[in-house]
Amino acid sequence: MFLKQIEERLLSELDPHVKLVLETGRYIVEAGGKRLRPLFTVLSCGMCGGKPEDALPLGVGLEYIHVASLLHDDVVDGASKRRGRDSANLVFGDEVAVLTGDYMYAKALHLFSTYGTQLMIKIVSQAVMDMAQAQVLELTKVGEIISEEEYFQIIDGKTAVLFGSCFAVGGLKGGCSNWEKLFEIGLRIGRAFQLIDDLLDYIGDPSKTGKPVGNDLKEGKSTYPLLCVLEKMDKEFVENILSKPEPTDEEIERLRKEVLNLGGGEETKNRAKREIQEAKNLLKTFPENEFKREILKLVDFVVERNL
Repeated sequence: MFLKQIEERLLSELDPHVKLVLETGRYIVEAGGKRLRPLFTVLSCGMCGGKPEDALPLGVGLEYIHVASLLHDDVVDGASKRRGRDSANLVFGDEVAVLTGDYMYAKALHLFSTYGTQLMIKIVSQAVMDMAQAQVLELTKVGEIISEEEYFQIIDGKTAVLFGSCFAVGGLKGGCSNWEKLFEIGLRIGRAFQLIDDLLDYIGDPSKTGKPVGNDLKEGKSTYPLLCVLEKMDKEFVENILSKPEPTDEEIERLRKEVLNLGGGEETKNRAKREIQEAKNLLKTFPENEFKREILKLVDFVVERNL
């Protein structure tokens, strides 16, 4: 539902005057993606009584923000792969990738200034600020064992707030004034999404996730699967591996397996399910219609994907 319209609009709205910006933008957009953010935007609008098509350009703008953040992240991380193929920064160069990301952020702002409201722009601009700050916080914590509080501060900022914005913006476009509750629904879903994303670094199929298992550990990132079983582990052993500039594949594999043997995978999945249940509880107060039913299907997909 709406996926075809989203894909078409994502390409047609790019519309830069410089050919290289178009080529880079199309390259990462056409690499695919679940399009959960624009889907949640249009479905939230429909659930709240509006015409989903009216929220389509706003959903596209939110997806541009997501894609721009991926372009920038890959440059920061020195990534060579994205969604199973060469990353845009590897193909077009870091400079072009960063500037294309800048263009997409600006394009999102243009769409919101055209089709949105001042409140929507305020919600989304705050989300973008939160995303940038969370990425900086994550960078400063590379090689360290962080607290669970710091972990959720990072994932709420880099992932969950944009999901929250999708629900809030869609609801506002549909005529719902209680955007804060919608934002909380999206926040919970986004939190679950990132929890599962971090779990896939331990158990995912590289052919489906587009990246090898243990990638986060190799980059020195401590995520929930590790943090939730840390008390059962040799902390010095963990710190030693995370702090190494280039840990061996054997060290990464040993740490990955120990986390899973201690139940880190199951506990992460259960935490994601609890976040999803909270989102569903909040959704109960909204009208029952076909759009809400589609939202609930997508919500279940967030936890079940690639597992």
